Amino acid sequence: HDGIRNAMNAFTAPCVVFCLASIASLSANAQMPDFLGRYVGELTIAEPAEYHLTDVGQTAYDNYDPNYGDPRQWDDCAPEGIPALLLTPGVATVDMLEVDGNIEMRYERDDAVRTIYMGGDAAAQDNTVLGHSRGRFIDGVLEIETTYLDGGVVIAQTRYPMSSDSRVVERYWREPGENNLSMQVVVEDALNYSEPVEIGRTWVWSPDAPLLPWECVSLGPRHSDELDIGELRRMLEAQ
Repeated sequence: HDGIRNAMNAFTAPCVVFCLASIASLSANAQMPDFLGRYVGELTIAEPAEYHLTDVGQTAYDNYDPNYGDPRQWDDCAPEGIPALLLTPGVATVDMLEVDGNIEMRYERDDAVRTIYMGGDAAAQDNTVLGHSRGRFIDGVLEIETTYLDGGVVIAQTRYPMSSDSRVVERYWREPGENNLSMQVVVEDALNYSEPVEIGRTWVWSPDAPLLPWECVSLGPRHSDELDIGELRRMLEAQ
């Protein structure tokens, strides 16, 4: 009997470790579908009462004119970056899907598609407008860290700068009994800010909302002296 008991103990100990690890993994993955679906961002966002700019950040803020500096002033189809894409007031519909164990976020704006890699380290890559995003679940909160960003401004058509060394953290969660997602965006950018910038938004659960193709048409520079209204009309009618 002692031999059988010892054999059972030898089998059970590693099984407990393996089984607990498997249960934890399944539990984490089981949370993923809870956030999947279609959402529309509320028009209002909760900005900080004060942006704590460094001297460098203040200089960048003072010298930037969004009426000329914003890429969309020159090309209507220039893509929004992170975090501006998350905070734009208009055309704010997104599908959150599970694809090959990762989360894919498909936005109506720009037809932008982000892959949130669930686990693993970020591989070295060139900076892009959407960067490289890694995600994990912590106590029911989806946390996404994005690096390798182009930089620009925190919110489109504002003057608050963001460097290419910024780290953006998104957190999504549901309040009890709610289908909507609360979102907190934290921008960590030591070059421009002495404190992290925190912005909040609510994404409304909207399974029946349309998500239309972007099909952007650029009407050319806003400040062009050669604006051809007839050509603009023909461009729009061709769509």
